[in-house]
Amino acid sequence: MKNKAFTAICLTALLTLSCAVPNQVLATENKPKEGLPGRRTGGGTRGECSSNAGKLMALVPENNLALTQQAYPNILFYIPQTSKPITMEFVLQDDSRNSVYEKTFTKNGSDTKTDSGEIINLSLLDSTSLPPLITGKTYHWYLSIICDPENRASDIVVHGWIQRVAVDPNLARKVEQASLLERANLYAKAGLWQDALATLAELRYSQPRDSKLAASWTELLQSEKLDAIAQETFLNIKIQKDR
Repeated sequence: MKNKAFTAICLTALLTLSCAVPNQVLATENKPKEGLPGRRTGGGTRGECSSNAGKLMALVPENNLALTQQAYPNILFYIPQTSKPITMEFVLQDDSRNSVYEKTFTKNGSDTKTDSGEIINLSLLDSTSLPPLITGKTYHWYLSIICDPENRASDIVVHGWIQRVAVDPNLARKVEQASLLERANLYAKAGLWQDALATLAELRYSQPRDSKLAASWTELLQSEKLDAIAQETFLNIKIQKDR
């Protein structure tokens, strides 16, 4: 707990450039103590792309349960580099295990000899068929790398949960008047780690060379033990849109 508190304070200091004001210290008391079964790092059976199983990663809280105030939230993933194009599938299910959204897309391969992949920002707002998430409902999502279309048991899969929570009127007023950097801090203080991450990611995309934002990004990921991705080169966020 001490390490969590220290990380939280450091993140707020980076976001606000000062931790001298008490109400700017990141609050963590609203973070859900219990989570749900999930998998943040890739897993699957043997297949031609099984070497990338441990490199696929979902940027979500350690307890696999992300809280959001957004009707159409963003979920971020780290996708490993591959020499050939790969097909990926995202599925969102409601609390009755009914699929409410499915999307298949292709990630291009690369000839460069580097271990770096890329971060994609899968925005549910870009769906033309998904209704807004229902407040208080918990949704289960899956992201799969399809290694063999004829044998889906060989998929590399990460999965987790997202729940839309009621909007706090006081927080909403503050967010409306805040800059993106201030919004990330407000969301983090409110325990909305997923919204803080998406907001900070937007800033990182628009200002990739800002060292303070890079440090804030690293601290936020480390606060949920995503150290394996925290030090990776931050590449362009690709918004995957419906067509």
